[in-house]
Amino acid sequence: MRLPFGWSDRLRGEALIVLLSRMSNAVAGFALVLITARALGPEGRGEIALVFTIAWATTNLADLGTHTSGRLRLLQGDGTIGPLDVLRLTVALLPFQVVLASGAVLVVSAFSIQFSWAFGLSAVLLSASTMAFNSMVFLHYGLRRYGAVLAAECVIAVLEIVGIIGLWYSGDLSSTTAVLVMAVVPAAGALWLGARSRTGASGRGAAQHPWRELVIDGFSPMLGSISLFIALRIDRILLAVAAGARSVGLFTIALAIPETLRIFPKAFGQVIADRGRSGLDSVPSVRRSIMRFTAAHWLVLGVSVVVGYQVLPVVFGDGFREARDILIVVTLAEALLCIHLMYQAVLVAFARPVGIGVPQVVGAVVVGTLDLVMIPTWGLQGAAWACVIGYGALALTSVRWADRELRRASP
Repeated sequence: MRLPFGWSDRLRGEALIVLLSRMSNAVAGFALVLITARALGPEGRGEIALVFTIAWATTNLADLGTHTSGRLRLLQGDGTIGPLDVLRLTVALLPFQVVLASGAVLVVSAFSIQFSWAFGLSAVLLSASTMAFNSMVFLHYGLRRYGAVLAAECVIAVLEIVGIIGLWYSGDLSSTTAVLVMAVVPAAGALWLGARSRTGASGRGAAQHPWRELVIDGFSPMLGSISLFIALRIDRILLAVAAGARSVGLFTIALAIPETLRIFPKAFGQVIADRGRSGLDSVPSVRRSIMRFTAAHWLVLGVSVVVGYQVLPVVFGDGFREARDILIVVTLAEALLCIHLMYQAVLVAFARPVGIGVPQVVGAVVVGTLDLVMIPTWGLQGAAWACVIGYGALALTSVRWADRELRRASP
């Protein structure tokens, strides 16, 4: 049956919805970074960045990769796995997330920054909320219900910003209260998305052991997610240990602009992966779109460096002026990361599940090794240049591995 719109029209439409969803999340994140940075300074901002690092680290391990395997199985539409199977498995894995997060908080508190009991509890709650909401978002992506995710992201963005501003004006804003707001609101969003996933869908699939199949298929994506976390986030933990919360705060502010712009390759790649896995698009057309998009994104990043260097201390405060010293370096790293994100989307779209996580594992080994060597010696500059070299290795591996997997998949 011929589609009523051309490939590019459908891609742009779906990509726009996903982009708006990610943009609302990014705008809220940028606003929250701005408010907490100005109100709490580099040290307070660093503490918040650290607990978010813990939340995503434990999420990538606790869900066993099932947010990816569940999405892919739902996109295939063969009826073996249903949304209710994914939902129930997510709920069953949440206690594991709580245990992991509690252990991570205790370890960090013992060896790095001393957490109060209230701040530690809020960090555990944030971790559970992060996993629940992330899993529900990917469940809806598997059903290609992009509009529901957009609605949830927009409401969450508004409520978080209003909550943080209210605490700021009342004089009650602290690292602990900020984290609590950013934990409770997404938890409510996860409950809403979970309830919606049970409407208008087939419920359970035909597989006799759906959880086992999801966990097996999720193993390689889980390794990839953990590895990508190491590549993108381990530097925060090492900076906290080697140089304290202030250095983490400076580093996250330097990354604020390029990481915010990361929503564009993520949104574009999301739709490429979903349409490819659903059998709607071919490899050659995807490759052409990736080349055009990457060139355009590099141009945007170049403009962002010029603007960011001028406005960074004005927007975030003079205490973050040192962050400008690494802005150009981390933006170069982001340009290389864009290549990885695009070809990772190709892998998700067309490769076997077992091959999805390989480039991320290689990148994690390179970045982790560089961070261990360079951060204790050169601090912020070491972390920034480790990103450039490591993301370059990540991009090169992704391109080569995607070509290999596509040749393997070709008849």
